[in-house]
Amino acid sequence: MHIVTPERMRAIEGRAIHELGISGLALMERAALCLAQEVRAAQPRRVLAVCGAGNNGGDAWACARMLHLWGIETELLPLCPVEALKGDARANAEICLKLDMPLASLDTDFSRYDVIVDGIFGTGLSRAPEGVYARAIERINESGAAVYAVDIPSGIDGATGRVLGCAVAADVTVTFQWAKYGHFLYPGALHTGRLFVADIGIPAPAQWQDAEVMDEALAAALKPARPRDAHKNQFGHALLIAGSRGMAGAAVLAATACMRAGAGLLTVCAQEDSVMPHIQNRVPAAMCLGLPEDGTHAFPADVQARIETALSGKSAVGCGCGLGRSCDRTAAVRAALGSSLPAVIDADGLFHLAQEPALLRRDAQTVLTPHPGEMARLLGRPVRDPVADAQCYAREHGCVVLLKGACTVIAAPDGALTFNTTGTQGMATAGSGDALTGIILALLAQGLSAYDAARLGAYLHAQAGLRAETQASTGSMTAEDLANCVRI
Repeated sequence: MHIVTPERMRAIEGRAIHELGISGLALMERAALCLAQEVRAAQPRRVLAVCGAGNNGGDAWACARMLHLWGIETELLPLCPVEALKGDARANAEICLKLDMPLASLDTDFSRYDVIVDGIFGTGLSRAPEGVYARAIERINESGAAVYAVDIPSGIDGATGRVLGCAVAADVTVTFQWAKYGHFLYPGALHTGRLFVADIGIPAPAQWQDAEVMDEALAAALKPARPRDAHKNQFGHALLIAGSRGMAGAAVLAATACMRAGAGLLTVCAQEDSVMPHIQNRVPAAMCLGLPEDGTHAFPADVQARIETALSGKSAVGCGCGLGRSCDRTAAVRAALGSSLPAVIDADGLFHLAQEPALLRRDAQTVLTPHPGEMARLLGRPVRDPVADAQCYAREHGCVVLLKGACTVIAAPDGALTFNTTGTQGMATAGSGDALTGIILALLAQGLSAYDAARLGAYLHAQAGLRAETQASTGSMTAEDLANCVRI
């Protein structure tokens, strides 16, 4: 599913009106009809439409008129004089006034309505609501009514999902033609409620320049094929460099997920006393290459050369899960990124990479999987805008950035962008990211590009989380449950 920024939507709509000759009033009528049909399906007895000064207000006026003509008791709350409205919005407002539809005020008891239509602001809002607009948002949120937002809940930045001062908490949002970034990015997603995307007849652009949202159809198209006469060597040989004393579990989780995600062969390169026995016991299908350790459990001095030897004949490499942060571990990251193999770097690997970002200057494809804290370390500052920051880092360093969160953002160096919005809050548990690394490593080993491995990996990871939740409940599921629920 394609989604767009508000700026891009305005350009697409402008082309439809000014170049293709589609009437703006006709588009508003179609939008209002889709909205009114959604409201009517709730079988309300009494509806209030709160109308702002722009086209969203025009949609709300037109929606209210349709509900009124269908025999539903509907009132209007204009937040600006009708004389101040322009174009199609004013035309619809004047029709409602000619029909003598009843008007409400901010002092009206909002609790008397079953449904309130939020038509205050649209996706182009760029500053905090003030005055009567802020007061109207407050009254809507206090009402207890079911709230239907026109295009986007008022007060939400349509590009970033930020709350601009205050915002309507909608139960349902009806947006038009394509969803916007702010519907999926948090906290906007929390205000959106159930999202309905209405087709109002705007032609798609000749070429998409925006984001996609992962769904079942896109995931199916990206999954690697497995022929009937297949053998294990067709699905790659992955090398996982992970684990350390006290963090062997991270290597186990990543290895489990890697095998579940379809890697033909997996070798885990890890310390022979602290980690290897756990891998051989818990993931028997994985091979192990031990790194000797002394009484301090440090990596051997020649660790980089040992790992470089291990990389021979492999299809992809993953590094970082439970690796540790002592300075001797940096050599493992250098070896992984110094290879010509596709690589995925996570967790402690990102910690070392932040100290040596020049390691990303490589010809092979690379996936980084930071959470916001790790992304801040890579950037050298807090994350301000997940989309912009991920895209900027991906472009500057020539890698794919998978910025984890309730809405995961996957950015490619060429500007391609995908959101993964599936999953469950039960995935917010220790080790969940290790499983994601294993999945992506398996997909890289099977020949997917870094971008496709990252976005399909995020989706498979989320689906595994949903399966684990049904077996263990939201609060009780663990990363081990998730890793064992990976399916491809």
